[in-house]
Amino acid sequence: MDNLRKLAAIDVVFLGYKFVLAEYAVGVFFSVALGLFVLCRSLSWWQVLLGVYLICLGLNYVPMLLYAVAVANKETAAAQLAGELADKRSAMSKYRRQSLLLPVPLAAPLLALLHRRRRWQKTTHLPGRSRQ
Repeated sequence: MDNLRKLAAIDVVFLGYKFVLAEYAVGVFFSVALGLFVLCRSLSWWQVLLGVYLICLGLNYVPMLLYAVAVANKETAAAQLAGELADKRSAMSKYRRQSLLLPVPLAAPLLALLHRRRRWQKTTHLPGRSRQ
């Protein structure tokens, strides 16, 4: 997955900031609340599994919500995507395929952490020093 920030940005460009912010906020809070409700009412192992899945699904939308808040508006979102919006159809296709990972439990938070770690490693690596 390229970058979750760009996925949030393309959603903002095509769907609008308020809609995307509401979508991600509902994705976080509704999924977690429903998951907790299912867990509290669970009577079997599959209901426990469903509750845990719904909570993890809500956690998937946390980085997306944070990125949408960071993007803030359509102009900033378009700037995030830079030249990718020249061919809107291929850009939308690329990021729609990446959005298929959102239903995978904890995929988005793990990818966000991995992306952040890689970015941190690039900025802390000094020329002339070897990595160990």
